[in-house]
Amino acid sequence: MASSIRQVPVEIRPVTDRDLRRRIAACLLVMPGVDRHGRPDEATTAAIRAGVGTLHSVTGMPASAAARYHAEVRRIAAEAGLPAPLISGNLESGIGYSLGRTGTDLPYPRGVGIADDEGLAYRVARRAAEEARAVGYDWTFSPTVDVLTTLRDPILGVRAFGVDSARTAALGAAQVRGFRDGGVLASAKHFPGHGDSVVDSHLGLPVIDRDEAEFEDVHLPPFVAAIAAGVQTIMVGHVVLRRLGEDLPASISPTVNREWLRDRLGFSGVIISDSLRMAAIAARWAPPEAVVRALAAGADVANSKCEADALPALIDAVVASIREGVIDEAQIDASVTRLDTARASLPAAPGPHGAVRLDAPLAWDDPDRARTVDAAESPRAAGEIVVVGEHALAERVHAALNERGRSARLHPERVSTAALERIARDTGGAVLPVMVPPTAVTDAEISSLRDVVAATAALGGVATIVNGVVPAAMFDAHGSAVIVAPAVDAFDICTQAAVDAVADRIIADAP
Repeated sequence: MASSIRQVPVEIRPVTDRDLRRRIAACLLVMPGVDRHGRPDEATTAAIRAGVGTLHSVTGMPASAAARYHAEVRRIAAEAGLPAPLISGNLESGIGYSLGRTGTDLPYPRGVGIADDEGLAYRVARRAAEEARAVGYDWTFSPTVDVLTTLRDPILGVRAFGVDSARTAALGAAQVRGFRDGGVLASAKHFPGHGDSVVDSHLGLPVIDRDEAEFEDVHLPPFVAAIAAGVQTIMVGHVVLRRLGEDLPASISPTVNREWLRDRLGFSGVIISDSLRMAAIAARWAPPEAVVRALAAGADVANSKCEADALPALIDAVVASIREGVIDEAQIDASVTRLDTARASLPAAPGPHGAVRLDAPLAWDDPDRARTVDAAESPRAAGEIVVVGEHALAERVHAALNERGRSARLHPERVSTAALERIARDTGGAVLPVMVPPTAVTDAEISSLRDVVAATAALGGVATIVNGVVPAAMFDAHGSAVIVAPAVDAFDICTQAAVDAVADRIIADAP
């Protein structure tokens, strides 16, 4: 059962106590609220005036509305005589990953990994950063530099590069440079590596059987490379590495944060925990205690992911821990200094009007776009294409083909060999099944996918589209094309960049 932090009554001392509370607030991340006018709500406004250090992204609004919101955050902070909170976001495939269909949908890291091109990796990151900065973001929680070593991974999937340690290091470092040059702080994640986990830390606590050699040779090099590339922040994940002598989740482990990351790797930037609302932590510790544990372990930012109205209780818990000797006040001062240094490295905050151009979805028209999907064999020529699939990805592929002048119809139903045979017979068209298996792919699911590939080949279909990270070479293509598209992540967020890459391959490669 989760233990609780004893709440110590705070004696009001107008100057000293307020200053301490503001310094503590600077080390906390909370979620912003939006009022009916699209501005910070009352609780968020109070959090800004209390000195909160980081506000995570608003969601579900066009770029220009988000830019106005962020400008209002900065205005409120300036009026209070305080540094503006850093605006963070998960920009895994661009600003649309957080905001919705706005700005340029960019390839997921797996698409970058398929192309295995450091120049492309840099361009993707820089484009994401430039659009993010135009909207008012300061900080992206990317790149993901976990080395994916198992297809049973249930959460990283297309959000990892999916290549070996050396190539992950090179691509990750290129993206660190791209984010920096585009004007936002980057965060290499999830130290000390999450790519060999078969447990989703949103739902449980991953306990990983990793030895020292695997750590040194596989999972550590991408973080070393990110630090060498000048990464300003590193996110620490919720993994337990018992064979390395650790029984605590990394995010609340002094050994991981202080000894491994600070001392061993020499990282002097900002350390942020992964979200403390994930079940790996939240199932064991209430938010105030989780925040204290993360800061006590050496994090500069406790990523509480609580709503803004929870900020006073979180600060109370940290004040109590300082008075009890759990956290040294000097550590808070050092964290604030690191955050100030990171903030000072950012270009001037933009005005809210430049983001209007990003309101409508924009195409990522990079000349190497088609290289960001993994293809075995070439698609077959066809008259009318019949796209089969129940996932929204099938609908998007169908629309992309029609936009390119290919005659295509959509059958929105579950893909099976029987369904393909029936649809091919009834329509006379060339089938194009689109499948979105779970992120963690089992042997049985791979076998089922192979059956669909074989059926598509036997029916003279165009190709089989498979979302995910399973290499196309793993499928016996039977003379029919297999295109593995890293289009949809574990949260069911689809990037149009991968859809367009699929359409490019079908249009360009069909004889």
